[in-house]
Amino acid sequence: MLALAGMLALTAACGSGENAEEESAGTGLASEYPDSSITRLGKYDGVEVAAISTEVTDEEIQAEIDNLLASFPDSVPIEDKTIVEDGDIVNIDFIGRLDGEAFEGGSSGEGGFDLEIGSGSFIDGFEEGLIGKEVGNTFDLPLTFPDPYTPNPDLAGQEVVFEVTVNGIVEHVTPEWDDAFAQEYTGYETTAAYEEALRASLQQQKEANAASQKEYDVMQAIIDDSEFECSEEDLQALRESRAQQYETYASYYGVDLDTFLLGVLQITREEFDQQADFELKSRLAMDAIAKAENITVSEEEYQEELQALADNSGAESAEAYEEEVGRDAIENSLLYDKIIEFVTSRAVEI
Repeated sequence: MLALAGMLALTAACGSGENAEEESAGTGLASEYPDSSITRLGKYDGVEVAAISTEVTDEEIQAEIDNLLASFPDSVPIEDKTIVEDGDIVNIDFIGRLDGEAFEGGSSGEGGFDLEIGSGSFIDGFEEGLIGKEVGNTFDLPLTFPDPYTPNPDLAGQEVVFEVTVNGIVEHVTPEWDDAFAQEYTGYETTAAYEEALRASLQQQKEANAASQKEYDVMQAIIDDSEFECSEEDLQALRESRAQQYETYASYYGVDLDTFLLGVLQITREEFDQQADFELKSRLAMDAIAKAENITVSEEEYQEELQALADNSGAESAEAYEEEVGRDAIENSLLYDKIIEFVTSRAVEI
């Protein structure tokens, strides 16, 4: 569904065409890719897709609660353990200083910080420097931040000193799911109130995901029943355009594109590039459907959408927003919406 999220807001269909290449030219949806074409438009009215359940089960509710409980464990001191070893969870207070001055983000804050030795949560040398230390001791850890250091480039390569106090060695115990926990960590007065709100939230998420999945499945079915001639040049142009877009997203996380795709979107670069094939064929198919069904955007519809987009973006006026984004892009987006609403509303769930 990544391709849909990146470019589509589809809607359209009715019938099938045997010679769609001739009819599909000229709507503008695929005009950026003149070397590719749809040679036969398959069935797009009454496409069959698998029904998707949006039921929220008790097991899913419990899994969410279990994850919440695991996020806020109780720290129980291990009374007979006083020397820190690898693998221990230690509660520490620490203050990081650069040139003698505490730096932002370098202190533990009130209540200390639970750190698992060996987890790799802190910069190299910090966790290792705690091994062998005794509970109650305060000591200095002179360390050097790595270079580069994406979370805070100002600290990259800097020599700092952490003043650390080992408050205790603890074990994490899953807390009880009761009203007291709910009040402290969820903002709800009772577990029942939280569970009711959680069920409603999960229901909303499932319905939104099901709608997106249905859009994707409908377009995939149309593509599978159609025939195309896609040029490698057009596909490569799409891959490069998408890569540039998602490299911007990756930069927000301070990682490269491949790391972002695997860590955030959980897909490989190869899978990401394959989405270009789906996107190009979707554009061509929608182009043909719009022609076959005479689906267009009226001036009234365009002006309403333009004003809504301008209001949502905080633009000073509709005219300013149009100048920034471009009329063609806005019209195509609205046309995508109309086409996908058309084909999905006529699809048959089985």
